[in-house]
Amino acid sequence: MPRCSTCRDVVPPLTPVAIVDGNSGPGWTYYACRTCLIAGRLIPFALHPIGSRGTRMTYPDIVPADLVTRLAEVGDRPDLIAPVARLMDAATRTKNRAASTDELHAAHDQARTAVADLRTAARAGLPATPATKAAR
Repeated sequence: MPRCSTCRDVVPPLTPVAIVDGNSGPGWTYYACRTCLIAGRLIPFALHPIGSRGTRMTYPDIVPADLVTRLAEVGDRPDLIAPVARLMDAATRTKNRAASTDELHAAHDQARTAVADLRTAARAGLPATPATKAAR
């Protein structure tokens, strides 16, 4: 029976947040209850960007707490994958110390756009689209 890997709760819904490969076996999955998903700012595994290694990922600080709560309620809808991937890419680029000022500004703009896309999708329950297209 799956349990929340943080609080050990078994009350559904439990969301997979990480998958660990086993060296000689099938590996295992880390789950989070809704409370721990919000408190830990955890990104559901189904929304992890392609190429991630299955470890726990958290929403960057640019994502407000109310949006993290709403995203936990919305779940792991497939239309949220692209905005989360753009957000994580931008968050990674904002930490690059070798980046120029223009590159940092572009990364921050991309992060803000991704947050706006996530907020739009969370509010409307519709597929997430880039905020720049929605504004036109």
